[in-house]
Amino acid sequence: MRAAVDDPAAQLVAQTAERLIRLWAERGELHHPGWGRPFRQLAELLPASDVEFAVHNPQMVPLLWYPALRRESAHGTVVEVFDHLPADAGPPLPRRQELSRIYSWAPVTRTALDWIAGRLAGRGLLEVGAGSGYWAARLREHGVDVLATDAEARTELNGWTDRFRWTDVRPGRAAEDAAAHPDRALALIWPPHRDPMALEALRAYRGDHLIHLGDRPGGLCADDAFFAELAAHWQPAARCPLALRWLGNHDTLTHWVRRECDRRTPRLATIA
Repeated sequence: MRAAVDDPAAQLVAQTAERLIRLWAERGELHHPGWGRPFRQLAELLPASDVEFAVHNPQMVPLLWYPALRRESAHGTVVEVFDHLPADAGPPLPRRQELSRIYSWAPVTRTALDWIAGRLAGRGLLEVGAGSGYWAARLREHGVDVLATDAEARTELNGWTDRFRWTDVRPGRAAEDAAAHPDRALALIWPPHRDPMALEALRAYRGDHLIHLGDRPGGLCADDAFFAELAAHWQPAARCPLALRWLGNHDTLTHWVRRECDRRTPRLATIA
């Protein structure tokens, strides 16, 4: 990979990848103090189709060479990426927060894109709080009809990104946009922590399908009221069989459907 000389983000990505490639050439695994299992490079732990896709997925370079762990769970495969190296393995890696501001808080895999497209079954998708539009861009490339909106789109105010734009993201308020598009599935991808946005959008939405990618209750996404709303009026229909996430987080990609009783008796939207 060659980086544009005037693009600091591209330089960071390319230099990190090159350094890690040299590191793995010298050893097959990494041992972190306190961890009983050795870490392997991420590329060795992903399905072959995801590795092939990652070569053309900017976010996954340099992640393919980050240290990672793999395990099986009741819902499928969990692969966790670590943003640290042992003390003897060279300079520190770019941290999750640094890379997330360029791309997205959640890594994008082909498995996830295939799974979302399959669950939508031809429906359009409305992603509110879309940020830089990274997930929307990858989904559009995958043939999904995505309408992406964000309250801080096309401004310099978005504190969650470094003003990168990967695709068109329209300005809009999450609750108003959700209310206006019941024909589309609603997507909430890592909604901001301790922020009412996700709850307001979910309450305003009159459709029956939600794609949610984020941490579990009590974690680093949305707020307690959002998860209470989910538990009261929605039920999980399916979970993505591959969870690729940063070590220490518990995010899952889930398709939720509105409970039948709530479909028959629509509630009035409550927007703060």
